[in-house]
Amino acid sequence: MFGSYGIWSRLMGSSFGIFYQGWTRALIITIVLFPILYYKKQIIPLQRKDWRWLFIYLLFTSATQAPIFYAFNNMDIGTATLLFFVTMLLTMYAFGFLFLKERLTLVKALSFITACAGLYVIFSFSVTAFAVLAACMAMLNGLASGGEVSSSKKLSSTYSALYLTWLSWLIIIPTNGILSLILREEQHLPGWDIAWGYQIGYVVAGILGFWAIIEGLKYIEASVGGLLGLLEIVFSISFGILIFREAFTARVILGAILIISAAALPHISNLTKRKQLNNYRLKT
Repeated sequence: MFGSYGIWSRLMGSSFGIFYQGWTRALIITIVLFPILYYKKQIIPLQRKDWRWLFIYLLFTSATQAPIFYAFNNMDIGTATLLFFVTMLLTMYAFGFLFLKERLTLVKALSFITACAGLYVIFSFSVTAFAVLAACMAMLNGLASGGEVSSSKKLSSTYSALYLTWLSWLIIIPTNGILSLILREEQHLPGWDIAWGYQIGYVVAGILGFWAIIEGLKYIEASVGGLLGLLEIVFSISFGILIFREAFTARVILGAILIISAAALPHISNLTKRKQLNNYRLKT
């Protein structure tokens, strides 16, 4: 589901403005999620002690839609995904070290260096090959998404994941909506045209993707889920090649291998440690 985001963005293309598509999708998702939250009684007052981290969380969230939509429509979907993913990974590491007091282990250091190497390999392409602005937008989205995910750790012990997700979409409505009006983007009324069909497809993919990962993590370890989550990159690249006939260079393939390896290393390390611990318990 998450790997299909590039498809929906490209199919929507210029039919929707970059901020208009963000706030209208957010409006639909908040309307869909509200009755679920209400039924589960997960809508609770926001505590004053959480306001600072909530502000940071929502600030990052506001920049998670428009930049990647622009990137998907102005460069290869696979390359945009890789730049987004590695920037998100690096942001999460940096955020964890600086603000969450996470320990810098050898595995994390190796993963960080590998991710940087992948970023360098991909971003060292010729400026004539890709739009630099589109590449920067993909990285901006990675920065925003990494900050969003990391800052949510300060809130997840008090508020449910679904409630935080709903709040993140809720803030996108006014922030992206105001920018859409300022830039005088065309404000389409909902209709039966194909562009709105693609928008609904985007909405369905987002909701199903979120539901699937929450449900899946009930049955498997988080480390396994993290490894499986890397298929988002594989599917995104595959969709770009199969549907839009995008070609991948050897340089981008090498960068992809480095980035996927960097993201997989911590999960593989956790699985190995858990296996060793289980074996030790069985012997004793």
